[in-house]
Amino acid sequence: MFRRPKRPSHSIDMAPLIDVVFLLLVFFMLTSSFTPPALSLVLPKSAVTNEPPRPAPVISIDATGRIALDGEALSVEQFEAALKARLSETGEKSVNFRGDRGVDYGVILDIMNRARASGASQINLVYESGSTTQ
Repeated sequence: MFRRPKRPSHSIDMAPLIDVVFLLLVFFMLTSSFTPPALSLVLPKSAVTNEPPRPAPVISIDATGRIALDGEALSVEQFEAALKARLSETGEKSVNFRGDRGVDYGVILDIMNRARASGASQINLVYESGSTTQ
């Protein structure tokens, strides 16, 4: 009827450690990059080459209201015809719009309306990232 006193166990439970190691193994297996295929292949050649797509036209307006299309200065009347020709040539329906901070809002709206009338269906506003303070 003697009972032995309970001794605290000084061993580490291995089950949680094995779980953590297994999860790390799975994580690294899923996020690692795979090596190229082991087979050495010689791919066939094609006579047709794909040209890289032409970037969308860029409309720029400076602080005085002068307009440029892809760096070429144009008058307001020339702008519509030149943009219409550029959009039909490339098949692109989007344009990038760069306007100076000091441009009158009415001028910006007028040019955007003219761009839509020329066939642009998407106008992307180009800006510099950073502080918004003046």
